Amino acid sequence: MGRASLLLVMGLGVVFGIIGISMRGSTNYLVTAQTGYFKYSQARNLARMAVHTTLRAYDRNLSPIPTSGTFNGGSYNVVTTESGDTLWLASKGTFADSSYAMKVKLLRTTKPFPRVNAALAIRATPVNFSISGKAQVDGRNYDATGATLVGSGDVAGVATMKKADSTTVKNAGGANILGNPPVKVDTTTIDPLPFLVEYKSNADFSYNSSGTFGGNNTWGTSSSPAIVYANAGDDTSFSIKFTGNIAGCGILVVRGNVQFNGTFDFIGLVVIDGFNTTVQFGAAGTPQIVGGVIVAGNAGASVTLKGTGNTAKVKYSEEALAKARKIN
Repeated sequence: MGRASLLLVMGLGVVFGIIGISMRGSTNYLVTAQTGYFKYSQARNLARMAVHTTLRAYDRNLSPIPTSGTFNGGSYNVVTTESGDTLWLASKGTFADSSYAMKVKLLRTTKPFPRVNAALAIRATPVNFSISGKAQVDGRNYDATGATLVGSGDVAGVATMKKADSTTVKNAGGANILGNPPVKVDTTTIDPLPFLVEYKSNADFSYNSSGTFGGNNTWGTSSSPAIVYANAGDDTSFSIKFTGNIAGCGILVVRGNVQFNGTFDFIGLVVIDGFNTTVQFGAAGTPQIVGGVIVAGNAGASVTLKGTGNTAKVKYSEEALAKARKIN
């Protein structure tokens, strides 16, 4: 019995030893596997971060676009290739002895944009509309400079939501409204209000206090359009008045009563938003909008255009609107 017991104990010792070795081996394998997956996941995350970092750089118009970087003990690099609207990204993340590569092909398109079906499209109703002097609203399709007619793509000079408003505009504008036709009823004008929250929160230039703003100002260019927000509030006086020399390209959002005098030349989309809104192009200077204007609002709106000589004009331009759509 003693010998048998001893052999049993020794056998059990050998078995438990084998089990222990196996468990240690399994533990070592598990640790190795977990370590390997950690390094793999870190490398993968770095490769993905390289893609996001590059896209953010494009979004912010950074130059040059960064091609490499380090983060949390690892590194990444990315190679970009452009062809028209297509962008290829080849990124690689490295962490310790692990690496992860990604190849991404992206198609760049513009975000949704309010369609403008007239030089001046009015969604608000009823409308108080007046033109004096030689101010004009012109629905003929111009190039982005407003100097040359394209010869096709003409739209209405003014589009309204209701027949009564169309009659009001036609009687007030007369020969100062041009287009195909000069005035029409068009209920398909897109409501720009859903877009305005984003435009206002991402404005490159904001005017939120009353007063007169003069001097030389540039609100974006054709190659780098900008968003401008002029907030005059909902009072009935002219809270914001622009004088001097202003040139811009992009999207201009106007709320409340705003007056444009001096040399004002804006290319792109102008959205007039608010209750009791009055946009006045003063008799002085040469104010001009090339692109399209949408007058929004749930209640009445007032649009006043004044001009002496050949000044104070709103000209439709599909090319100018296309430039405005390229805002980041």
